[in-house]
Amino acid sequence: MLERSQARAREKVSVRAMAHSLIVVCGDGARGVTMRHIARCLDQDLPDDVLFWLKVRNQIDWLMRTSRREGDSIQ
Repeated sequence: MLERSQARAREKVSVRAMAHSLIVVCGDGARGVTMRHIARCLDQDLPDDVLFWLKVRNQIDWLMRTSRREGDSIQ
């Protein structure tokens, strides 16, 4: 049952929205959070979830690489 609820939640949240939220909440630790989710999904044999979190990690990497001036929004 938990897997189904996770799948529904993942469908409702886009990769971009998840990446942005993690950066806002976790700052520089956002990538580490995604890596833990990827490892957990690999351990639990959830390939669709692994794919989702890999996309989130890639989006975080891209967002963190872009240069911003102080006070600029990540969006």
